[in-house]
Amino acid sequence: MWRRGTAYPLLLWLVLSAVIAGAWIRFGSSNLTTVLTIVSTLVALLPVLKVGPLSWSTPSRQSTQEQIDQAVQVLAVEVRNQWDEEARRRQLQEARQMPVRWELTERRNDRFPATGELPRLIDEYVGQPRPMVIIGEPGSGKTGLCVILTLDLLKEASPRLPVLLQIASWDPEENLDDWLVRRLAEDYPFLGNEARFGATAIRKIVTQRRVLPILDGLDELPPEQRPVALRALDEDWSSDRPFVLTCRTDEFTAANAQRLLMGVLVVRLRPLEPQAAATFLLDASADVRLDEWEPVLGNLVDSPSGELAQTLTKPLMLALARTVYGAEGASPGELLDRNRFPGQHDIEEHLLDRFIPTVFHTRPHRAVPSPTRVSRRWDPSVAQRALVFLAEHLDKLGTRDLAWWQIRRALPRPLPHLVRVPLGTLSCGLLGWMMFGLFGRPHLGVVFGLLVGFLAALPLGLFQDNRPRRFAPRMLRRVELAPEFLVRDIGFGIVGTLVGGLIVGLLFSVGYGLLIGLFFGLVFGMVRRFTEPTEPREPASPDNVLTSDRSTVLYGTVLGGGAGGLVGGFLGGVVGAEQYGLIFQLDPLREGLLGAGVGLLLGAAGLGMMVYTTSAWAQFVLARLWLAARGRTPLRLMTFLRDAHKLGVLRQVGPLYQFRHALLQERLVRPGSAAQPRSTEEIVPL
Repeated sequence: MWRRGTAYPLLLWLVLSAVIAGAWIRFGSSNLTTVLTIVSTLVALLPVLKVGPLSWSTPSRQSTQEQIDQAVQVLAVEVRNQWDEEARRRQLQEARQMPVRWELTERRNDRFPATGELPRLIDEYVGQPRPMVIIGEPGSGKTGLCVILTLDLLKEASPRLPVLLQIASWDPEENLDDWLVRRLAEDYPFLGNEARFGATAIRKIVTQRRVLPILDGLDELPPEQRPVALRALDEDWSSDRPFVLTCRTDEFTAANAQRLLMGVLVVRLRPLEPQAAATFLLDASADVRLDEWEPVLGNLVDSPSGELAQTLTKPLMLALARTVYGAEGASPGELLDRNRFPGQHDIEEHLLDRFIPTVFHTRPHRAVPSPTRVSRRWDPSVAQRALVFLAEHLDKLGTRDLAWWQIRRALPRPLPHLVRVPLGTLSCGLLGWMMFGLFGRPHLGVVFGLLVGFLAALPLGLFQDNRPRRFAPRMLRRVELAPEFLVRDIGFGIVGTLVGGLIVGLLFSVGYGLLIGLFFGLVFGMVRRFTEPTEPREPASPDNVLTSDRSTVLYGTVLGGGAGGLVGGFLGGVVGAEQYGLIFQLDPLREGLLGAGVGLLLGAAGLGMMVYTTSAWAQFVLARLWLAARGRTPLRLMTFLRDAHKLGVLRQVGPLYQFRHALLQERLVRPGSAAQPRSTEEIVPL
């Protein structure tokens, strides 16, 4: 029985043979000779270009051990670059200096200490990685500890590569190994480079136990899924394979009520000692403001069980207090007002409310651009409103991950169609008027263009990409010949075939329309197929992922223009357009140049519009314009998110943003939670 890899090339060659035979019968041998010359030239280039029917059946190569080792090395560099930068932005080096203490929840028979300060826990774990669960109250420093562990394990060249992931994206019904493979492919798409690492590098990295997963945020899973996740973790991950899991204390106690995780080190992060917290604040305050801090620090030490001490002994709240009251004009003495802040919860909400207005008063350095400084001045009220909207948007989606390509989901559902269809229809009508006008039939061109634009714009919504893409020409893989992969390529190819074939067929002849239509169909389909992830030149970030998706549109436009230029030059310079009604009388050279120019414009506009319309970038552009018009977010949304990250309001996890802490996102979501920021008149002028 024939295999599909053999049937596909044979079918394509049979179709090509039928087309040649039909063209011979219809147009005779003279015209066919010219056509075959072009076809034979293209066929001769196929081995060089690594495309063509016979190359489609090339099987995927299993990764060699050398390729797997190389993939691990490249991944280690990528992870280190990613979290080095993020640790610096989160000021984790200073957080590491906080005297945070920890304790085991139960005695163990091994030599692991029962209690200590954070550096000892890190050293013990790095020296001997093992299964470990880190629990603690909200704001106790669990996520920061995960980042520090990731970097320290990388520095010590651990045989297992630490990879920090948000466990909230895991459905426990999925095998943990399969989820890790999928997440590595999504977060580090360069590992899918088969030419460099083979086809199985990611799975081999996981199955060979080369990964140490650091799983943050079990408490962010739905309550009913947490015990299922613990049971799946125990079943899918053998006891000799180390991992790190974080969770809030009460949530973990409830999820592990039936002792689903056995033999696992459970470490509880404890609040700071009041004296240690006071010392940290004293060291961070300016000498000229010691008199303002003295009553607060005295209360902190003298009343260790008081509401203020219970709040500021949490690492997150301690850091927020230092930020909020490090600003000019903010007096820490207000924290002693028991009428305003009768309880611990009130103090926490006040610090969270004041954090965003405080950090957005930062003055940018305008003389010397810096990657660590905000790029522009943002009105605190505008920033507050935008962040509240984004927090509510994430809450509706049920996620902590802020992906720029998912902001489109905040739009009304009909809006993309209401924008795409009119713009596409009018643009095609203009192009049709120009093209057919050269042959003295502008009215036909307008009608044809409007009709094509309307009919093409409607189904393009079915081919939209939900994630950003890169343009990566390569050999086709066997798995990509499956129907679900071919549908989108065929859709693009059909549009290219019909539009290109109809234009040439109406203006020249049916034979040329058939030939040119097939050529455009191939170009359109291949451009769509080759927009896949490739290896990044720098650590994954929201900005370079957006740049890659935008570059894909540029590549599509350039290739469409190149294909259109070749076709136009051939029809004008070789076939001759004057005999088909061209309104200009030109010599063959100039006629060919005119045809190449018109073809370049039509091809670039046609394919460029299709790639742009179906790109994640186009959806983001529409979303930010709509949200800015509604006053929800700034017009320069990516710049705003980048600056919010620099100011410590957001944190970056690969190509995603998250709020600095879940408590901050939860606080912004609550109605009426945000304190009114000071007006711009109260801000110290630049």
